[in-house]
Amino acid sequence: MFNMIPDNLTQVMEKLAWLNANGYPDKTKNDVINDMVKDGTQDMFDTALEGPYYTMRWLEEGKKLNVFGPMGDVIEVITPRPEYADFYADLENNDILFWRNLATQVQKVVGHD
Repeated sequence: MFNMIPDNLTQVMEKLAWLNANGYPDKTKNDVINDMVKDGTQDMFDTALEGPYYTMRWLEEGKKLNVFGPMGDVIEVITPRPEYADFYADLENNDILFWRNLATQVQKVVGHD
């Protein structure tokens, strides 16, 4: 459960409950969503590139995720759908469109439009 990347808000809440019950009482729903965005995007890049060539780091938690290339330069900034101020609202609106948005941005970077 600790390393699970949630797919939707229900799984976010399940993971949060598990974390709170297993030694992470200060974790919040937003913390879990931040980890989900970062880890999920990292997994998409690792899969597409067949290895961990790019690294994700928050530029602005919950709003902008920097993608660093193999040389350490920022090559892209991953953002929520334009009509949402942050990833939290984006996920709460529609988890399928949330993931589709992330996948589309990853595809643009790796060249699989």
